[in-house]
Amino acid sequence: MRPFTAIIPLLVLGVPAIASGQTRGANSTKVASADSQGVKYDPATKTVTFALVAGAPGSTTGPFNFNGYTSGAATLTVPGESKVVINFVNRDGTPHSAVVIPGDGPLPNLGGEPALPAAYTRDVTQGLAQEGTDVMRFTVPSNGNYRIICGVPGHALSGMWIWFKVDSAAKVPRFGPA
Repeated sequence: MRPFTAIIPLLVLGVPAIASGQTRGANSTKVASADSQGVKYDPATKTVTFALVAGAPGSTTGPFNFNGYTSGAATLTVPGESKVVINFVNRDGTPHSAVVIPGDGPLPNLGGEPALPAAYTRDVTQGLAQEGTDVMRFTVPSNGNYRIICGVPGHALSGMWIWFKVDSAAKVPRFGPA
């Protein structure tokens, strides 16, 4: 038997433990991956980390999208009272931004005051250039319904927004179709 063929079954058997994001040991911290959609969760610190991609390439909905979704077709749900870290990147040639606004009422033409302190990227109304990045860090209340919109004038009205839900019953965050 070749050395590599003897190793392959061991690698295959080890994949589930590695893919689950769990580590072993008395002092280890379990970091759960909520799904493959850019969401991670550390239950020890109640920290949700999410990759928010403006103008995600390959989207069938055009460049005015977040992670390929438009017009509220996706929801990011986080446990209540979590610390949220949103890593924003603009993959489109048009400037984009992100701001968390209330979940009710009409969509605004442009970004303004965030519904939660620090829940916005810099240059909200001007947007960040292609490949521009920013990090939003904020803490959420125990419950609430919000939207994440692009604050550049006209972009949210053109469909560049997704739902953001804070749910005290949620044990882990999740992101996907609404």
